[in-house]
Amino acid sequence: MSNVFNVGTSVPAQGSGSLNRTVTSTPILLAQFGLAVPQGANRVLLSATVGVRSSLLAPVLIFTILRGNQVIYTSREAVLLSVGQEQTVTVHAIDLNVPVTSNQGYSLTVELENSLLTGAVVTGPVEFSGVSYTL
Repeated sequence: MSNVFNVGTSVPAQGSGSLNRTVTSTPILLAQFGLAVPQGANRVLLSATVGVRSSLLAPVLIFTILRGNQVIYTSREAVLLSVGQEQTVTVHAIDLNVPVTSNQGYSLTVELENSLLTGAVVTGPVEFSGVSYTL
């Protein structure tokens, strides 16, 4: 039986059209939170939802989840939309056997895979959450 230990959330933008952050070829921070992690066999379930809009051709976005400075998950998402249309991207990850400290910091970034002739804007929503539990 699993036991939930802690929940962390970051919701910098709740609705579509609530942000206007240009995505570049350098990672930009979208959201972050701290999370207490239990001792022993543990896991952290992570989930993120991000609204984006294509601003030039069909961009490919790289979403990255970090624990501290360590990359624990990356997802390559093609935004196959006409310029100006919005799309919601959802990513899920599981962090296994997390080192136990008082808190772990998780963050979500996004970047363009190739900024030549492509472009994207984060428009919202941006929601990032995690649940730590024991097995």
